[in-house]
Amino acid sequence: MKTINKIFVSLALVGLAGCGSSSDSTPATVTVPDPVSTVGLSNNEICSTQTNDVQWDLLLTQDAQNLSTYQLFESQCNPTANANARGLPFDLAVPLFTDYASKYRFVFVPENETATYQASEAFDFPIGTVIVKTFTLPTDTSDRGVNKEEIIETRLLIKRDNGWNAFPYIWNEDKSDAVLSLIGGNTEASIIHDAETLNFEYGVPNGQQCIKCHQLKPGGDSKLAFIAPIGPKARFLNSDFDYGTGPENQIAKWVSEGLLTGVPVAAEEIDATPKFSDSTDINAISPSLLDGYARAWLDINCAHCHREEGDAGNTNFNALWGEASSLATCNQPISYGGQGLSWIITPGEADQSILIQRMEALPDGNGDQMPPLGRDLVHSEGSELIKAWINASTATPCN
Repeated sequence: MKTINKIFVSLALVGLAGCGSSSDSTPATVTVPDPVSTVGLSNNEICSTQTNDVQWDLLLTQDAQNLSTYQLFESQCNPTANANARGLPFDLAVPLFTDYASKYRFVFVPENETATYQASEAFDFPIGTVIVKTFTLPTDTSDRGVNKEEIIETRLLIKRDNGWNAFPYIWNEDKSDAVLSLIGGNTEASIIHDAETLNFEYGVPNGQQCIKCHQLKPGGDSKLAFIAPIGPKARFLNSDFDYGTGPENQIAKWVSEGLLTGVPVAAEEIDATPKFSDSTDINAISPSLLDGYARAWLDINCAHCHREEGDAGNTNFNALWGEASSLATCNQPISYGGQGLSWIITPGEADQSILIQRMEALPDGNGDQMPPLGRDLVHSEGSELIKAWINASTATPCN
């Protein structure tokens, strides 16, 4: 059984800047008493109260202490369904791994506004847009669904006049509301995956960690840095999602709902990654398709930092979809010893590749783990995919 032992939040958050702030001040943390594990949705009587209007003005002007203040969902206790007007659920063809958590994503675009299609970057969203992602931990990853999971956190990206601002909210004891925690938090957890019990520390990011993952620096110039969404790109959204009446193409749905304009008329002009999940049979992926699967996984999990404009743009490893055809084959790391290994990717030899060594490293204080944030467990399915891809490589051996 999954156990949630303790979670740390700050009680002195009013007036603090969002994740877009450059402040590194760290308020004292307060330990909340061990909560009673609440699997599924809260039965608090307040959860039956329905709201129908998103508080757009407050989204632009107020760093709300409670998530419910913004009235994004009909029930303040359920951020996984029934979004209020101009809110739409979405999913990514390849998910970014976070300790096997389930993720429930929504986009909210203000009335009379639309996002503008971009071919390779995240869509250009108007001011007032909110991107919502709620993380839940299943008791058993083979049996998911919000009624079988514990709601842990909800992250908001809100686009204001000064650009994107990120706000992490941690759900309270009875899961009736979530509280803003700009210093993040952590909770000890245990889940079952592949019939094995995994004990780990689940972390909610703080402000500086938000910046680290979401920041892009054009030309590598930190003075030009800005915050950007990671997931809502055409290649990850050009796939089907069931909105309750059967599968529909997500990009087409965004257009029909009046949330997106500028989409190419010819469907073949819109890029798409293969769909990959933990249930994908890696052995069934044909050699001709394996490269696309691997590059898609590396793109969503690594390229927000490992790209020219990213926080790790100087590491000799560019994981961005469509970039650098060899990625890092036979490249040496710029500032990492390699733990006895020489090359980031050694063609035909996954076990001799620094990429795999770092993907499978645990957060033991040595700084080997990649990504350095956002996980306490190894994504075994992602690791097996990248291993299969490297082992299948016929590139010239490294000298």
